[in-house]
Amino acid sequence: GEYHQTPHHGLDGVTPLEKWAQSDSVRFPDPHDDLDNLFLFEERRKVQKDRTVSLNGMVYEVDAALLGETVTLRFDPSAPSGRPIQVCHQGQFIENARPVEPYANCFIKRNRPSRTLQADTSAPEPPPSGLKLRDLPVDNQED
Repeated sequence: GEYHQTPHHGLDGVTPLEKWAQSDSVRFPDPHDDLDNLFLFEERRKVQKDRTVSLNGMVYEVDAALLGETVTLRFDPSAPSGRPIQVCHQGQFIENARPVEPYANCFIKRNRPSRTLQADTSAPEPPPSGLKLRDLPVDNQED
C-alpha cells in the first residue's frame, strides 16, 4: 500500500518498507514468554480493612498482610470472569485475587489499627427507660 511506500519523518525519511528490509530478521517473542500475561491491563487499588479490593464492580479478597497497602491488579478486561486477577505489590506477584464470599468475609476477625481510639469496656449501665410493664395499673373491668 501507499503507507509503506511513503517516507516517514520518524524513520529519518526512509519508507517503512525500506526500514523493514534493512533489518536482519523478523523478531519473534521468546517462546517462554506468556504473551497473554505481557498484555494484561493494570489498575492500582488500596486494600481495605476487610482485606478486599474492588475492580469493575466486583469485590475480591487478598492476603491480609496487604491491609492498607496499595496493590496493582493485573487482568484481562475481555476475558471471561473466571480468569484470575493477579495481585502485585512493589513489582512482585503476590497471589491471585479471590472473589469475595460476603457471608464468610463477615466472620473474619479484624485487628484494630493501633492509632484508633479503644472503646471503654467499663461503660456505665444505661439509664432506666422509665416505664415498666409490671408497674402499669391492671384494669380488671369486665364488660
